[in-house]
Amino acid sequence: MMVAYMRAVADVGGSHVPDFRDPTARVFLNAKWTAQLAKLEAQIRSGRESMRLAAARVSADMIALRTSTIDAAVRAAVAGGTAQLVILGAGLDGRAWRMSELAGVHVFEVDHPATQAYKRRHVDALPRAIADVTFVPVDFEHDVLDAALARAGHDATRLTCWIWEGVVMYLTRDAMRSTLATIASRSTEGSTLVVNYHTERRRGLAALILRFLGEPHRSEWTPEEMAGDLNGAGFHVVEDAGVVEWAQRFATGPVRTNAGRIMRIVVAERGFVRPS
Repeated sequence: MMVAYMRAVADVGGSHVPDFRDPTARVFLNAKWTAQLAKLEAQIRSGRESMRLAAARVSADMIALRTSTIDAAVRAAVAGGTAQLVILGAGLDGRAWRMSELAGVHVFEVDHPATQAYKRRHVDALPRAIADVTFVPVDFEHDVLDAALARAGHDATRLTCWIWEGVVMYLTRDAMRSTLATIASRSTEGSTLVVNYHTERRRGLAALILRFLGEPHRSEWTPEEMAGDLNGAGFHVVEDAGVVEWAQRFATGPVRTNAGRIMRIVVAERGFVRPS
């Protein structure tokens, strides 16, 4: 909900990413977050600054930059012939309803059944999905991802783009590698994997809040360690960038990049580097 809220804040102009648009985000907000958005949107339209708006802008910048970077990787994969998109831990993702490039693409949204039940109660308020969407409910404590995707119609012989956004930092390394092995087994050569990861665990007050919410950070990787895990699963790194690079690409104005200094996104391709 908080991530959807920050996307909504960015959509109404509350970030330094001027081209960011995600009109789907506000549809998924509950009454509390909708009321907060309305107050913030009124401030933005009036031109009035406040500490609250400044704080929201920092977080909206990080989420808008992260989203824009992943969107660019998805567009490149689709332009290269990818016809399937799997979003692991899809949450309140709106890509299937807002990205015109996904027309004709089969999108598989994988998440906990309870989260998907909430989302599906809200999608009727959106325009018809651009992509062909299949919801894949998976309780990772009891269900097998490989079998769930197979039942849902995912074709492991066709090019797939995988999005793993805002998830792996909450997993143990063993759990991450186990899921990565499943991804590899269902990825034909040339498939794309986009992973958002952190180079450090949250500490101090942020760590206490996450633990209180039941989502403590469990893992961290250096870019070299992440590349090693990906290589071990048969993926080679195409690009690995942090928030400074994201801001250079998509932002204007004084983005507080230090707020997201631990955040990175790696884009990897299934198969080994061919000699030039």
